Amino acid sequence: MPKRKKRNQQHFVPYVRGFKPPTLATKRSALGPVEDEVFYSFTGHQSIPKCTSEDDWLAQYDEEGQSVAQFKLENPWFSKRKLKYMKQSFVSNGSTILEKYPSGKLFLLPIGDLDLNLTKLANFAETYLGVPFSVLPTLETGVDGGKVWVKRGDQRRYVQARVAENGRFQINVTAALQEVRYHLEKNSCNSLCVIALTKYELFETRSDLFVAGMASGNQRIAVFSILRYDPNLTFSSEFWHDVRKVAKPMSKIKTGRLIFERSAKLLVHETMHLLGLDHCIYFECVMNGSGHLEEDFRQPMSLCPICLRKIKLLTDCDIVNRYEKLVEFYREFDMKKEVDWVTKRLNSFS
Repeated sequence: MPKRKKRNQQHFVPYVRGFKPPTLATKRSALGPVEDEVFYSFTGHQSIPKCTSEDDWLAQYDEEGQSVAQFKLENPWFSKRKLKYMKQSFVSNGSTILEKYPSGKLFLLPIGDLDLNLTKLANFAETYLGVPFSVLPTLETGVDGGKVWVKRGDQRRYVQARVAENGRFQINVTAALQEVRYHLEKNSCNSLCVIALTKYELFETRSDLFVAGMASGNQRIAVFSILRYDPNLTFSSEFWHDVRKVAKPMSKIKTGRLIFERSAKLLVHETMHLLGLDHCIYFECVMNGSGHLEEDFRQPMSLCPICLRKIKLLTDCDIVNRYEKLVEFYREFDMKKEVDWVTKRLNSFS
């Protein structure tokens, strides 16, 4: 008798000890009471997936989740007292971040040439978050005599970095954050937060192969590298400076779209951390954590009802208008999955 062929079954690994997926009752409690229930319906939102690798986020970290009530209670942006070191005008009885800081803006700082449409990237983040988002002038960077420099005005300033014989270099992430802090202070009259993106890799200690980036919520700054978002590059698991091109690269148009999509998701995720949102454990959501790039890439661009409610409370954005503008953006960049999802959400409102 011939043997039956085994069906391909996906392998799952357990969540980290202590973590339990939230129940429906837990999700409802995390959302809390809402007036416009249609905007925060759980229908169409998928629960967090099971782990398929021991390196997955929830296979490593036991996160409690952040309810809407906790977000509002613990978030310093809701405080009636001006945040430390903020030099812009402040209205203590304002309800939202822009009512409290009327001239406030978020800033994107490019470190080196990103080869991206930065204006569209900032416009996307502004639509997504409901807060003005502007692009600062590119921070020029280069190598001179085996040392890495960044430019402040007309002056070159050397920063901590490591340079390989093949010319590749990585910037120390703490040194990079110092440059971001300088630009936060330089624009202190209206800067809420500054987040930097770079195509240069980052490291923290000598033993690091690389670090994706770092944020300092209390200082309202962050820096992240997007080099590994390029699908046409491969990276050694042993040597940080060993970066090679794939044999059959993706087309230039598809590559540009993919890097842009991944960078856009990174930008809104990390900016929302600076605005007080913790990782989301309730649904598949752009605020899920990730343990590695493969997990990061398969996570959605969308906000779950609980995280959407947080953004609504923080910015008082028009939810319908937000979705209408987002679907236009997704169509422009051929993000079919996101177009379909947002269209279904809009249809559910009518």
